[in-house]
Amino acid sequence: MRIEVVPTVEEIRFEQISNHVVIVIDVLRASSTIVTALGNGFRSVIPVETIGQANSLRTSDCILAGERHCKKIPEFDCNNSPTEIAGLGKTGSQLILTTTNGTRAIQKAERATALLIGCFLNATACMRHALSYHLDITLYCAGTRSEFALEDGLAAGLMIAQAQQSLPSIQICDLGEVLKASYLYYAGKLSELLPHTTTGKRLIQHHLASDIRYCAQVDQYQIVPYIKEKRILPHLVS
Repeated sequence: MRIEVVPTVEEIRFEQISNHVVIVIDVLRASSTIVTALGNGFRSVIPVETIGQANSLRTSDCILAGERHCKKIPEFDCNNSPTEIAGLGKTGSQLILTTTNGTRAIQKAERATALLIGCFLNATACMRHALSYHLDITLYCAGTRSEFALEDGLAAGLMIAQAQQSLPSIQICDLGEVLKASYLYYAGKLSELLPHTTTGKRLIQHHLASDIRYCAQVDQYQIVPYIKEKRILPHLVS
């Protein structure tokens, strides 16, 4: 088994998807929002690429969430914000989500054998579930505005460290080794570091520091979101 890392949403290749388990990582904030929604009682999440697609799916039991370049979409119920989602208390509802990078990454990797959603909040559970498939794993970092996002890479590094603890023989690409070393260096300092990443700085400018603090938490959930028939559903890792 081998783990590869894809650093941005545009760089995924077919051979990194086919017969692979793909984990989409968008720490700030799509992955964190999805994990939080399913961990707080939403029955499913539907990721869509456009605002029009989201509006076309609106029903009485749906919540529309989304952003473009950190800003809430005006006619939507809420931003792509895990703290806002956690406070809704919408058990049993369905979340329709569109974001700048994360939902695009999900759609690009939809032909994977298994497509999972990961972040700091569920890193250990996500990697444990990915390893259970006994297939090569691609950690697919969404990035920000076509560039690598440090927070995504650090979450990938955490998952790689967890994978090596569980399966010491697993092979890691060179980028993965660098990201693992970076995570081990910054472990325990994530809440201090994330506000200073490129995406973190943008969120600070939009007065969203609470989301950054929330997203920096490690292993708060045992939920592993997975994609089935274009819906994201929760798998609980025991």
